[in-house]
Amino acid sequence: LGDRVEVTGDGAGAQVALWPRKKVVEQEVVEAAALMGVGIYGMAHCWLGRPPRPGFILCYACLSEQEIREGIRFLASIL
Repeated sequence: LGDRVEVTGDGAGAQVALWPRKKVVEQEVVEAAALMGVGIYGMAHCWLGRPPRPGFILCYACLSEQEIREGIRFLASIL
């Protein structure tokens, strides 16, 4: 995904937060990823008010390296 996103929480262990640098509609990205078989979670529900920007939670604890790479390739085609 390169410079198209900011990744945070990569030291946490089982998940990372992904912050797109371009304007996206969170729900549309979640739905497009699901159509490709990639499950991601939007971050909007983590705020009581309006979130500062769209973001996504990517969980990877139960995935193989190959599955992670494939999922990232799918996300790259969306983002």
